[in-house]
Amino acid sequence: MLSHDLRLSLGASGGYHPAGWHPKLAVTLLGPTPPAAELVWSVSRPDGVEWFCHRVPVPGLATDQYATVELERWGDDDDLDEPGEISFTLRVVSELDGVDQLLLDGRLSVLALPGDHQYAIAGSGMPGGAWLCLDTVDEPDAPRLCLTVPVGGDLHDGQLEAHLFVDGTRLAPATTVQALNTVTANDGSPTAQSVVTVFDSVRGWNNLAASGWGGEWHLLDARNGHYEVKLVRAARVFCVVPFDVVDGRIVAPGWVEPDPWRGAVICVQASAVGTTEATAEPSATPDDPGFAVDVAASAAVSRTIDDVYALRHASALPLSQSSGDTGGLSGAPEGALEGGPETSESLEALQPYVDRAERLLLTWQEELAAPPPYDFGQVLAAEALQREKAGHDELASAVAAVADEQPVVVAGEPTTLGAVRSRAAALFAAADARVALSQQSADDVLAPYRALLAADKLAVFDDHPADSFVYTTLDGQIIETPEQLAAADYWFFEGPLDLRSSANVEGVEITASTQGWRVLGWRFAPDGTLLDRFEQQGLGPSAPLSAFRPPA
Repeated sequence: MLSHDLRLSLGASGGYHPAGWHPKLAVTLLGPTPPAAELVWSVSRPDGVEWFCHRVPVPGLATDQYATVELERWGDDDDLDEPGEISFTLRVVSELDGVDQLLLDGRLSVLALPGDHQYAIAGSGMPGGAWLCLDTVDEPDAPRLCLTVPVGGDLHDGQLEAHLFVDGTRLAPATTVQALNTVTANDGSPTAQSVVTVFDSVRGWNNLAASGWGGEWHLLDARNGHYEVKLVRAARVFCVVPFDVVDGRIVAPGWVEPDPWRGAVICVQASAVGTTEATAEPSATPDDPGFAVDVAASAAVSRTIDDVYALRHASALPLSQSSGDTGGLSGAPEGALEGGPETSESLEALQPYVDRAERLLLTWQEELAAPPPYDFGQVLAAEALQREKAGHDELASAVAAVADEQPVVVAGEPTTLGAVRSRAAALFAAADARVALSQQSADDVLAPYRALLAADKLAVFDDHPADSFVYTTLDGQIIETPEQLAAADYWFFEGPLDLRSSANVEGVEITASTQGWRVLGWRFAPDGTLLDRFEQQGLGPSAPLSAFRPPA
């Protein structure tokens, strides 16, 4: 079991109109698992009396396969309507193999919020600290620096920034900052989220440096020092995550675990230095999970720092420990170009900027010239260009002092820097306009549905819009019109369930996946109030008709 991916949250049998609370648990299991096994989640009330024992099937996982299992017990009139601390255990049980293995032994603290029947976990609901990684799953030859840290409150991606510092000097902004893995109060309102930051221009190493690829990157293995990631919201730093690089490697002050999505992750400390100004109470800090969990030694999965660097080639760029070396990032120090004449640094940064702008123009200019309406692929293309903007702007800022009249060559044609700047700006503006128009079109499509839905039905629909999900009702019958959707008492969604595994065959890493299915179901009252929710999973290309019926 992966302890860093553990999440606790609250739910309520009353859906969006709770009369109390019950706990929810999500865990990621790493194979192998015993056959015909169940996860058994035993929970006691604050007074120590057994509350419930919830059982869910365990997917059959081979070695190094993984699966995330979400546990939530729904029961009529069985929610708690008071704060307190509950205790719980999680075990994997296989009667077939005679297995009864303890995975977790923990406690969870719940606080009352203002209002009637409102409760939340007294913390983030996720393991404390922060998790650093070098994303070898996405790019093994030059893994990006990534960071995940739990933060309290209802956050939005557009409100967050992250910046990397080395020895007190700002090095690079994060390419993406996303708030994921939401932890909720019992009424579904967010109380904490995982903030995931990715630094595209900062890599752990570069196995292909000799080819000239990634020459503008900062390589951690080429620059020892004290690093800090600072998270910013509303122009205020609210969290600092420090780490050190010694002898070209990140120092691991805590434990190291495998992560199926990014590679091995390193536990480091995170310090709250301010407030996120979030509306949810209580506000969690990075080191306040709101629960205490002992992971059984037999269930823990650990790695070492050697696993983090296992894919780094011995021929990668040698370590340079010179003070102030930024490892190849283009651009002058912050403020060096403000209001001044052209400098040698800005002129040196000119060609990298022109190269980037040329690539963007050759790749996207013709694509972005197409008129509306836009299909899904065209919208994805515009969103892909939007993700390029941060890298473009970083290079553009390094040549801000260079005059527009500066001659340059783009695609073999002479032009000026000012013309390149204008064309690049127009390119990003076209991408923004396409995405905005697509969103408006989507809202117009969904309007007839929203006009007929109310209460919990409308809330579920907003989370699962009809242009992105296929709605079915009993026995898998597809719902095709807004009227049918409003009249149906049962809604079902079917989705894939991938079980991945990997093996090393004669030095070659081979990854495979087993196809499965997952069906989520809701039952509503005539007024749209949620009565029940259920889930079924299984192996195979698609779900059987029996999965589109309420549990017996």
